[in-house]
Amino acid sequence: MHNCLERALRARGATCLVLDIGKGQLPAQGVIPAGSVPRFSALLFSRAAVGYRVHVHTNGANAKSWMLAQACAAAGRLSGGALITLHSGLGPDWLLENPARGAMARSVLAQFSRVIAVSAPIRQALARCGVRDVEVVPAFSHEFIQPGTPPDGLAGLRAKAAPLYCAMTAPRREYGQEVLLRAFAEVRVKLPDAALALYGPGSDTVRDAGVHAFGELHRPQALALMAACDVFVRPTLADGDSVSVREALALGRRVVATSVGHRPAEVRLVPPGDAAALAEALVASSAETGAQQPAVTSDGLQRILSLYGVTACAASAAS
Repeated sequence: MHNCLERALRARGATCLVLDIGKGQLPAQGVIPAGSVPRFSALLFSRAAVGYRVHVHTNGANAKSWMLAQACAAAGRLSGGALITLHSGLGPDWLLENPARGAMARSVLAQFSRVIAVSAPIRQALARCGVRDVEVVPAFSHEFIQPGTPPDGLAGLRAKAAPLYCAMTAPRREYGQEVLLRAFAEVRVKLPDAALALYGPGSDTVRDAGVHAFGELHRPQALALMAACDVFVRPTLADGDSVSVREALALGRRVVATSVGHRPAEVRLVPPGDAAALAEALVASSAETGAQQPAVTSDGLQRILSLYGVTACAASAAS
């Protein structure tokens, strides 16, 4: 979402800087690698001191995330109050596991001028912690769904694959990569010409039969890969509101995803962690006939811009 926000604000004559505390992220326009805690703190407070609005995007599912939130709330007091968006489907269980965490969340979030959740389950968990007035806004916009130059090797893969599946993955367990690979092995028994295109951090280490890994991609390349596939797969064990699922639907792709977090109505759902059910759904989805119409799903961009007042803004992104 930070990419869309940064581009939308620039297009409207505003200024936006993205402070990225993630590790190993691809370079991107408007994104400043924040690096260490001292560097991040200096960048954050210096921008807030000259009037930049602070909006922190974080997962809310670990102590580091809440330390980041506290720092951004403090900086936000210099520029009229900060906003926070909580993204992770792991957040609710983490918060509700320990009453002290709920009390901590209540204390930290009380310092923000606006609290946003990307899905109703996250808002419900916050309500159980005593946090009120949480708005649900999807971290998605149709405004910049523009596939770019396809990654090297995609054209040849597309020509041979029947069907071509695509998924974004990461080395963390909640992304469900092991389940996906087991399911795809079952699919290949029935559909020997099937291929699976993976992208995302760590994907280039996968060597399974029929799997073609593209590694980390810039968003335009990822959209090109997504647009070329027959079925997009989201096998996660937990989710907030997946941007990649909404992007695939907007591109007219069929989508198979686990029944966690928020899923648009057009998605074919399977239980999380069930490789057999996922394999069955992948085969069934690839057999569907007729063109898939691009789905029109909720768009959070205009709401976020209205909260900014489309003025100078600093967005802080957490990994």
